[in-house]
Amino acid sequence: MTPAPRPNLFVVGDAKCGTTTLYRMLELSQGVGTSRTRKELHYFTAPELTAKTAGPGDARIPRAIVHDEAGYLAEFAHLPPGLAVIADVSPSNLEEPEAAARIQAFAPDARIVILLREPAAKIFSQYVHLWAEERETLPFGEAFEQSLARREAGFSTMFDYEAGGRYAEAVARYLDRFGRDRVKVMLFEEMFGTDGGARRGLEDFLGIRFAEGPPPRMNVGGKVRSPLLAAILDNDALRTRVKRLFPLPLRTRIGQALRTSVPMEKPELAPETAAALRRHYREDTARLEALLGRPTGWPAG
Repeated sequence: MTPAPRPNLFVVGDAKCGTTTLYRMLELSQGVGTSRTRKELHYFTAPELTAKTAGPGDARIPRAIVHDEAGYLAEFAHLPPGLAVIADVSPSNLEEPEAAARIQAFAPDARIVILLREPAAKIFSQYVHLWAEERETLPFGEAFEQSLARREAGFSTMFDYEAGGRYAEAVARYLDRFGRDRVKVMLFEEMFGTDGGARRGLEDFLGIRFAEGPPPRMNVGGKVRSPLLAAILDNDALRTRVKRLFPLPLRTRIGQALRTSVPMEKPELAPETAAALRRHYREDTARLEALLGRPTGWPAG
């Protein structure tokens, strides 16, 4: 009997670091299988995520999580046999300390991909994401200062801006459990840079080839300026119909065209605030670089 498909690749995060783009790149690749209904299943962080629902809009989080193994495996049951890569892409797996051990128990020989981004840009992207959803109402500086209070009050992790810029401890957990040969750390700046060497390194790590062309920019933050256009683009029934009518490569091209042509608005990160944030995370970035054995190239202040 052919064994049921099980994930053997885990893209564990971090949030706002290009995981949606990588998910689409995997979907478009030959020999790769992904989850049936959505990108983020959060199976290995379900206990933690369901306990953090005190923030605005957080109450809906448990409905988007797979809570049991049968439901989790059902997300991959549609895949044909013989796929080299079956991918789970769930950014919360980096943030929650217990996730690495749970993944190791489920798939001891799994490969891990970690995407990271310059901390100031990353946590401001978190802020813009929540601002665009109208879940965040404070100015960025005030919201950042509320990180600890919100953490203690049980807000979801997206509201914990301060913790969102720290990577070293989480990366060390995966390196310790899976070893350097099975963990690939890639920087957001490398994925979207003009030098394709980092992407080729990721292809070699996965044993696949991505579709030709630059990575699609997915999940770009901000609000659509036109209320009418925003209502059209946020229409779930319309999105479902488009998904049924158009193949994934065409939908990707249409999405790219929309993202570059639709007028958007979003707050801007002040240069002095960015510099202060970089100084705040300088020590953690140094620890990360020591773990990776290479510089990140991120500005220090």
